[in-house]
Amino acid sequence: MQTAAVTIMSPFQKSLTWVVNYTSSAWEGYIHLVGVNQENVALKKRINDLEMNNSRLREKLGQYGRIERLLGANPEDAGPVEVARVVARDTLGLVRMVTLDKGSDHGLARNMPVVTHRGLVGRIILTSGGASKVLLITDVRSAVDGLAQKSRDGLVASGSNSHDLYVRYLRTDAKVADGDQVVSSGLGGVYPKGLLIGSLYDIQREKEELFVTARITPHADLERLEEVLVLKSFVPSQVDLDKKR
Repeated sequence: MQTAAVTIMSPFQKSLTWVVNYTSSAWEGYIHLVGVNQENVALKKRINDLEMNNSRLREKLGQYGRIERLLGANPEDAGPVEVARVVARDTLGLVRMVTLDKGSDHGLARNMPVVTHRGLVGRIILTSGGASKVLLITDVRSAVDGLAQKSRDGLVASGSNSHDLYVRYLRTDAKVADGDQVVSSGLGGVYPKGLLIGSLYDIQREKEELFVTARITPHADLERLEEVLVLKSFVPSQVDLDKKR
């Protein structure tokens, strides 16, 4: 009788055992998948954090590189300088200006020249304790007394409210060509001598005209300014600026 009962119950016991084992394995698999999913979430967060930190480090490295180039391009006789960061810009309207993150609290003052390692940017026209406004050389109100670097012919580089500068008062007999570099002359007391302004292009000589027409492409990338140098030792007087105008 017991043998018969065992024989009858055996398939049910096997099935029950299989169900129990399968359920247990499925539950263990589910628990394992939950653990793997949680681990994946944690890994993804870690990867995102690492990518963000890496991006920040690359940005910092780029900033340090730009500042190093700025300081490396600073001539020894330029005197004290201040590295400042561009925090706002107005280059699309009727003015061409940028705002710096440093001002009078850092020793900056009105009319101090602003440069990058590539060339002249403009001059400070307004300061507060922690900020300064810089009038770019491309602003229509800006005029830089310059020299063609090779021929030493004088000219004035005037802002045009666009990406380049107009050339004024360059004589038709000037020995200049497209691509010649233009530097500040130091005359007029607005900017120190020898600051790179840009390169001449589109030179046109008309008969019976005293002056040529031409344009200058600024060497400093005024549309992508991030850090600049302020030449603190050179502060033109307002009298000089009035004479220049």
